[in-house]
Amino acid sequence: MHTYQQKGIIVKRLTTALILGLAGLFVAVSPTVAQSPETTASEVVDRETLQAFVEGARAWSATFTDPNDFVPYTTTISTEGAWKHGNTYLILMQPNGTVLFHAGDPNANGKYLNDIEDARGNKVVQALIEAANAGGGFVEYYWDDPAQEGDEDTPKIAYATSYTSGTTGTPIILIGGYYQEVAQAGFPPLDPSLVPMPEVTAADVVDRETLKAYVQGAMGSFITLLDQIGLERFLQHVDIFREEGGPWRKDSVYFFVFSTDGFVLFHAVDRSLELNTSDLDKTDVNGVKYLRELIRVAKEGGGFVQYNFDDPAVVGDEDTGSPKISYAELATYQGQEYIFGSGLYTGAATAVEGQSWGQLKSDF
Repeated sequence: MHTYQQKGIIVKRLTTALILGLAGLFVAVSPTVAQSPETTASEVVDRETLQAFVEGARAWSATFTDPNDFVPYTTTISTEGAWKHGNTYLILMQPNGTVLFHAGDPNANGKYLNDIEDARGNKVVQALIEAANAGGGFVEYYWDDPAQEGDEDTPKIAYATSYTSGTTGTPIILIGGYYQEVAQAGFPPLDPSLVPMPEVTAADVVDRETLKAYVQGAMGSFITLLDQIGLERFLQHVDIFREEGGPWRKDSVYFFVFSTDGFVLFHAVDRSLELNTSDLDKTDVNGVKYLRELIRVAKEGGGFVQYNFDDPAVVGDEDTGSPKISYAELATYQGQEYIFGSGLYTGAATAVEGQSWGQLKSDF
């Protein structure tokens, strides 16, 4: 395992922050209860039906207690159907304005939106949170819907309410009818000095030695930033680790963080994988269960795994995959374990001989 100054303290804070951050995400619902609302998303046409739709979602969400059902729940409410219809969908927030889950725009997940203003300067999210805390209520706002011409001066309606998570006992803000494009919401600038630059960047990775050093540096940068600014601001600025051409991502070299049961906390290339559990038994063409192997070597103190995986830069390897090597290392505290990893295509089955770059399509 990588060692660096005050690692125990930093990892402790990382783990605590991740646990606290994810705890709010575990909105408990049972996948065995394929409940349809009395008022569906497609039936929302006015204040009365909007309120009925959101309150129905609140009652449903507050009933269940199994954290493993978060993924089926979010899949259900983000799929066109009873709980989502066009621009009518649900948003879950923490009381501080951080998005837990946005059924209309997954890129908004984790964004801190408390200071978002509409076209007239109204603090819309703050108003929604106030309405929810008052027992539920409507908020009017002005936002240009590109699908509706000439709607700039037409007020739009959102309804917000709240409930207590049956899993964590923490409050959740539930919003319906609010569709603003928030993925590019601006945040206070980040002081670059708070993020330690890795000695080996993604662009420097060419072999096992540099791959290992890159993972260790990325882990240190990730943990240190979280330690310096806290979870709330960290979620605002985590995209710094996704920036193409930056220190932590270059072509197909990037890093990921997941739990030992395959729950993805961070993926620099494909954020749609985040907050989902990967299939740990997935194999390559040679039968290598590469995710399980990454977990194994990480638990053993850090190590490499060789396997074949589809390289988008290589034409014709879709069925067989191209040789790839990944390095994984473990951060652990009080029984909670997190795996940091990265990989590169090698062009050879047993040695790192060259560079095959490209965007990874899925998984790791």
